Amino acid sequence: MRFLALFLLPIQLLFALTLTDTQIRYSDFSLLHLYDASNELTIDDISAQNFEQGSNQFTYGYLSGTRWFKLTLENTSSNNAFVLSFSDPLWKEFDLYIPKDGQWQTYHAGLLTPLSRRMIFDTSPAFSINIPKDTSLTVYFRGRSSSGQIGELEVMTAKEYFRPTRYDLPDLYLFLILFLVIVLSFNLYLFYTRPQKLYLFYVLYLTSLMVWFGIKSGLYISLDISGWDEGLHTSGALFVALLTLFSREFLQLEQRFKRLYNIFSVFAVIFFAFTLAIALDIPYTPLLFNLTSSVFFGILLYSSIAVWNDGHLEMSYYLIALFIYMPTMGMLTLTYNGFIDNYDWSRYAFLFGSFCEVIFFNSLMISHYHIIFKDKIRMQRELITLKEENELLLESEIAQRVEELELTNQKLLEKTHELEITQEKLEYEATTDSLSELYNRRYVLSVSHKLFDAARRYGHNLSAVMIDIDNFKSINDAYGHAMGDEVIVHCAKILKKSIRSSDVLARYGGEEYLILVPNTPSAEVFDLCTRVKQTIETEQIPYGNEKPITYTISVGITHIQDYDNSVEQLIQRADKALYRSKAKGKNCVETL
Repeated sequence: MRFLALFLLPIQLLFALTLTDTQIRYSDFSLLHLYDASNELTIDDISAQNFEQGSNQFTYGYLSGTRWFKLTLENTSSNNAFVLSFSDPLWKEFDLYIPKDGQWQTYHAGLLTPLSRRMIFDTSPAFSINIPKDTSLTVYFRGRSSSGQIGELEVMTAKEYFRPTRYDLPDLYLFLILFLVIVLSFNLYLFYTRPQKLYLFYVLYLTSLMVWFGIKSGLYISLDISGWDEGLHTSGALFVALLTLFSREFLQLEQRFKRLYNIFSVFAVIFFAFTLAIALDIPYTPLLFNLTSSVFFGILLYSSIAVWNDGHLEMSYYLIALFIYMPTMGMLTLTYNGFIDNYDWSRYAFLFGSFCEVIFFNSLMISHYHIIFKDKIRMQRELITLKEENELLLESEIAQRVEELELTNQKLLEKTHELEITQEKLEYEATTDSLSELYNRRYVLSVSHKLFDAARRYGHNLSAVMIDIDNFKSINDAYGHAMGDEVIVHCAKILKKSIRSSDVLARYGGEEYLILVPNTPSAEVFDLCTRVKQTIETEQIPYGNEKPITYTISVGITHIQDYDNSVEQLIQRADKALYRSKAKGKNCVETL
C-alpha cells in the first residue's frame, strides 16, 4: 500500500493547486471527484480509490449517492492560513477530512450541522486549514445533497476570506430580498386601497419568491431554521403555484378564455399538491414537478400571446418579462440537472431574470392601478355631467346612494369592531390561563426561547423559578375544588404583585407556577423568592365562619449556565430544584 501511495504521489502533484504569494483567491483549478452510489464507502476506502478529474465548479445533477472530492494543495507562499469555501449552502452533508498523525480529522458542515458546530460560522460550508510553507496537503470532501450536486469550491487566504469588505453572493441575494421587501410593501398598499384578488395573489407570490431566495441563498440558516434539505423545492413549488393564480387573474382568463381559466385553476391545485408532496419528501416529486412546471410555462406563454393577439397591447410588458424570466430559470433548471455545465452565467442568470420579471410585473400592477384610478375619475366626470343634465333627480339618487353607503359602512365598521374584539379575545384566551389570569404554559414556553437567546447573545443572567403550592391535594380534599381554585388565584395575585414588569409569570401546571427573571443578579432572585414565600406564609384566606385557610409554597431556582443549549434545560433544572425543596420538607427555597 505504501508503494502504491509513492506511485500515486506524482499523479497527485500533477493535479495539485499551487498556492503562491501573487494570488489570494483561487477560483479555477482541477478538483478530483468520485461517486459512491452505495453511500457505504468510508474515508479509508476512498483514500485508496482512483478519482476522476473534474473542475472546482461542477454540476452532476440529482443523485442520491455520496460525492467525494480530492484536493492537493502545495504551498509555496509565505502565508500558511487558508480557507476552503464552498458556494452552495443546501447540501445535506459536506464534510472535510484532513490527515494528521496517521488519523483522519473530520469537520462537518451542511444542513444537518448547526452553525454553532461548524468550523467557521457561515451559512455556506467553509473550513480553515493550515499548510506550512513548502509543504503539500491532500484533503478529501464528502458531500450529499437532495437539491442537486452542484457548487463551486474556492481556496483563499484567511485574510481575504475574513476581509470585512469582501463581496460574496449572499450579498446579492440580500439586495434582491430587500428590493422585494420594498416592492412587497408598495403592493400591500395597493391591496389595502384596492382589495382585489389580483393584488392579493401578487403579494403572496412576492412573499413566496422572497422565501425562495432566502432558502436558495442559505440566509435562512442564520435564523436557526436549518436542516430542511427539501426547503428549496418546496418553496419553489409554492411560488409557481402562486404565480399560476396571479397570472390567471392578471390575464383575466375567466372573462377572455374560460377554458384556459379552468386549466390554470387545475395547474394551481397540482402545484399546491406538489408543494405538500415535496415537503413530505415523497420520492421523485421534484422531478415530476420540474416536468409539470415546464408544461405549464409553455401554456402560460401561449395564453399570454393569445391575450396579446386579442388586442390587449398592455400584455407586451408581460411577454417581455416572460421572455427574460423563462430562459434564465430554464438555464438554472438545466444546470441543476447536469445538462449544462456549471458556469456563473448559467447558474446565476435567474437572478437577473427574476429582477427583470419583478420590475416588469410591478410596472404592470402600477399601470393596472392607474387604469382603475382613471376609470374612477371618468365615472366621477360622468356623474357630474349627469348631475348638470338632471340635477334634481341626481340629487335624490345621490342622497339615496349615500344613505345606503353610510348604512353599509356602518355595518362594516360594526363588523370590523366585532372581529377586532373577537381577535383580541382569541389572543387573550390563547395566551392566558382562564383561572389565574396569568400567562399559560404554551405562551411562556414560546417567550422563553427569546429570553434565552437574548441572555446568551448579551451575556446577561436568566433565572428560572419554579413554584408549587404545598399539599394542594389536601386542600382540595379538605375544602373542595372551588376553594382549591381560590388558593391558586390567591397565590397568582401575590406572585403578580411581587415581580417586575420585565419578568414573565405563568401558570405552568395545576398548582405550579413558572417565573422567568431576565438580567437580574442571582442574589436578588433568591431574595425575591424568599420574600414571596414569607408573604404567602403569613396570608390567610377566609373560609366562611370557620378557621381561615393558610398554605405554603416550595420554590426551586436555577440560573443560565454556559453549558445550557436550550431554555428547556434551564426549566428542567428549576424543576429539579423544586423537587429538592419538596424533599427538604417543603416551604423553602432551593437553588440548583
